[in-house]
Amino acid sequence: MRFEKTRFVVVAAIVVVACGGGCARTLVQHSSADAHTRLDATSELDFWDELAQAPAVSNRDALHAIALEYKLLGTGAEPNFESELRLARERNWVSGSDELVSSETASVGWIARAVCLESGIDGGLTMRLVGPVPRYAVRELAYLGFIPQTSEWQPISGLRLIALLSKAERRAAPESTTEPTEGF
Repeated sequence: MRFEKTRFVVVAAIVVVACGGGCARTLVQHSSADAHTRLDATSELDFWDELAQAPAVSNRDALHAIALEYKLLGTGAEPNFESELRLARERNWVSGSDELVSSETASVGWIARAVCLESGIDGGLTMRLVGPVPRYAVRELAYLGFIPQTSEWQPISGLRLIALLSKAERRAAPESTTEPTEGF
């Protein structure tokens, strides 16, 4: 009887430890944004090239990519995580209570929220009623075909982030008003 009780406690402890450890976000060892901080064309192209090869994007890289895409980086001092996080809070991409760690993998949810806010994507009825919360922002971008249907907590790869930002840019760009020429 005593052995069974001890065995139950040990198995329960293993299950709790195994489940609890699965909730932590993965850390990204190298940040492309930290490697390419200058605000010139060469550094920006190097950043996008390196980001495309990343299997998972850190919060630092995602903030930098979104700020670059929507041309929100000033010409003053070189951007850093703190200044870009401050920008994200000012533009309501993340709430003041959200704790973003620079080297943690970025979740699709807050990225989707930022893209919806910056691109003027209003969404369906639920998103219009409750606002662009991460869950409904992800659903709206999946509906539009910008990203596959996924959980708001899932990390995003560099290539998928670039594709998402590219699709959002194409949607926001005005269509050409020139008429096609005859014969072409």
